[in-house]
Amino acid sequence: MLKYSRGVVGLLCLASCVGWAAFNTGTAQAQREPEETTPKQQWTPEKLAAEKWLLHEWHEQQLAALPDDERQRLAADIILQDVSDISVIQNSNLIARQPNNFDLNGRTLNFAPAGRGYVISNVGLAFDNNLGSKLDLVAAPAVNPKPGAQPGDDAYVGQDLGFSFPLFGDGYTIVAIASNGSLTFRNAGAVTEGFNLASVASETLIDLRTGPPRLAPYWHDLDGRPASTPGTNGVYFRRETDRAVITWNNIRDFPNDPQRDKGVQRFQVIIFRDGRISFNYDTVQLTSKALVGLTPGAAFNSPVSVNFSSIPASVFSSAIAEFFTLDPGIDELAVAKTFLQNHANRDAYDFIYVMTDFYYDLSGAQAAYLPVRNEVSGIGLNTFDNDPNGALGARRIQGIISLSNISALYPDSPVARFLGAYNVCGVLAQQTGQRWLAAARTTGSDAKVLLGRDEANWSTFFNTESGMSSPAARRSSVMEGNYWEEISGGRYMSNSLADGYSQLDQYLMGLRPANQVGDSFVLTNLTSNGGVDRAFGVRAGIVVTGTRQPVTVNDIVAANGGRSPDVNAARKNFRAAFVLVTRSAQASTETITKINRLRLAFESYFAQATNYLGSINTGIAEQPTSRVIAAASAASFKTVVAPGEIVALFGADLAGGRFSAQTQPLPTTLTGVQLLVDGIPAPLFFVSPGQINFQVPRTVAATTLSPGFNSATALLEVLRDNQLIRLGTVQVAPVTPGLFTVKANGAGEVSAVDALRGTAGPFEAKQANGQPNVLAVFGTGLGLDGTDVSGDQAGSVRVSFDGVAGNVLYAGRAPGFVGLNQFNVQFPANIASGARTMVITRNGLPSQAVTVTIR
Repeated sequence: MLKYSRGVVGLLCLASCVGWAAFNTGTAQAQREPEETTPKQQWTPEKLAAEKWLLHEWHEQQLAALPDDERQRLAADIILQDVSDISVIQNSNLIARQPNNFDLNGRTLNFAPAGRGYVISNVGLAFDNNLGSKLDLVAAPAVNPKPGAQPGDDAYVGQDLGFSFPLFGDGYTIVAIASNGSLTFRNAGAVTEGFNLASVASETLIDLRTGPPRLAPYWHDLDGRPASTPGTNGVYFRRETDRAVITWNNIRDFPNDPQRDKGVQRFQVIIFRDGRISFNYDTVQLTSKALVGLTPGAAFNSPVSVNFSSIPASVFSSAIAEFFTLDPGIDELAVAKTFLQNHANRDAYDFIYVMTDFYYDLSGAQAAYLPVRNEVSGIGLNTFDNDPNGALGARRIQGIISLSNISALYPDSPVARFLGAYNVCGVLAQQTGQRWLAAARTTGSDAKVLLGRDEANWSTFFNTESGMSSPAARRSSVMEGNYWEEISGGRYMSNSLADGYSQLDQYLMGLRPANQVGDSFVLTNLTSNGGVDRAFGVRAGIVVTGTRQPVTVNDIVAANGGRSPDVNAARKNFRAAFVLVTRSAQASTETITKINRLRLAFESYFAQATNYLGSINTGIAEQPTSRVIAAASAASFKTVVAPGEIVALFGADLAGGRFSAQTQPLPTTLTGVQLLVDGIPAPLFFVSPGQINFQVPRTVAATTLSPGFNSATALLEVLRDNQLIRLGTVQVAPVTPGLFTVKANGAGEVSAVDALRGTAGPFEAKQANGQPNVLAVFGTGLGLDGTDVSGDQAGSVRVSFDGVAGNVLYAGRAPGFVGLNQFNVQFPANIASGARTMVITRNGLPSQAVTVTIR
């Protein structure tokens, strides 16, 4: 078989003169997920944010109640230091919410009316053992309002008190008795659906403040299902002429966490006709958290934090509560305030990422976005300012991202897939994207058809192909949705991992003008949903049957208004600080290293995720030189590469000069510069301050084992004199054919020679014997079985000229070169003279289109 490599001088340093601008131009082609909560909790981002702000206000109340010298001591004792561009703060009462065990067993809390308020006393237990009748939480008139909740769980029963009970001065004759340890009362004009859902909610300050009038003796997610309340266990009601007695008799925690939620509770509320209230606690086993308190409902002020074991002789005329928890908590707003007020460049930051080296309660979420302000309209979010007076210490800050325990909950590698289709960089991108996404409505009868989980992420059925997607490595938005491909009439299959932002995302973020957003679609009228719903998120292999409803950016603008500020005025370069809260005075070297690698990798990932329309700087110190790196095929400049392929990496200050490899096998270090791909040293062709040309190590994984997917994401690490200076990511697939071009920019005339004459183009259409001529074309990315090994893969390779098939006579290794592929291709019969478009394809994956000029 003919093999020809003569005349391919300089391929070892191909693309060495192609800079960052050319790369940007070349790449401008077009289980549930992070922040996951248990289905029962239903923490929307808005609710979580509101709860966090209330908890912060509560924390401030508690600090304000301390003596002045104690507050000053706490402020003086806090340890804050910047290590490797990460701010490290030792955990203290200034930023932490400490565990608070339940201490009311064997006690009675009495609430005596005083005007429109109450005087509270804590006395010995006065439990009424005449329980009355057991309530049926399943059959009517019981109300089970939560979709998907099991009968009897998250339920309530309305009961006539037989008298008017005055609560905070207002009279009520009906009480709603909920399985979850609280009683609610309905004001005139209350919307039924809202009242029903609020009545079965669980232990949140925001529900205590904004919900209906409520008594909460032990507000927690309790299990009222019949199978869990046999015999005398359950909720009871007894009515007398002067009182009503409601008892939760040996009712268990709902097993959200079967290993933990094993508490059995016996407590009681007595409502007196004259307005007195008693909370009686026989046996309570706190296993996670619960709230005790009462509220007039729809309160304007934050609930007052009290300690029911040490109550001042005061009249309480607004919502009051004590939060009991076994888990430590972090006041992320206090963390942000501490960081900002201790840094001179406090108004330089848009985001603060808060993480710990210990567990703390994040309401069941893996990560969460806490919004501070939004001044952008036209994106489906209301404009707001949660910190109008700048109490945090800065006016620029947009939001705070909580990541919880960075040491235990996240893989060491920023690209390891660990939440279904997500890697760690994707989690950060999703939480950062929550600043603008995903809330936009569309036109039509269902304006929310694009919205999925918590109405703050895209619907599972929305086609959200991201800018990082390609035929070799399909990717959908980190804001959820999927890449949907039609497999037969009306049947679609999801086929993507989560990486990057879609064009619509980028428009809503203010990075891309509306006229550069391609059309998409959402699947509706599903006759088969594959066992999932809108909130399922990104998963490969879901098969559904439905109707393709077009979605255009014009639909988004019509439903939400134009984005303001528009792309010309919107901020595109962001600053963020990584803040670590530690258990001890010093963070471990391992934790600092892990965070440092993540933040550096995220800078490159975010740039790639936005198609280089945006950037984020995660360093506390000013950084005049960009740390972003990006890799692409040295032949095609496509951003998906294959093991064994020749690749160009771009960045700044990568090396101290220009150096080329002089020997084979290629070195893995050139003048102190090393490049690791998934930890494997890469063979180097060339290094310079702005570019490194390397071969992807043959052992780099090209597939993602969990979930099974035919592409992967690799981590790139640049070391200089054994010091890590840059991190980035690149998508990897088994095959990504690319062709070198004469101008070394991936476009125009292909790099080839006449295989019989040894001459460069333009090429003769025919051989001397009248048969179609043969070219030796040079490329890379053919795959492991066709690169640097003997063997001919022509049987799986196709070539076309202006769409007309030619013949592939040989496809494999180019003799004498590392990573280089050679394709001997024969023109179609009677090919016309002029510039022809040629494409090489393997396994259905095409190279870029290049030009071949025929005489």
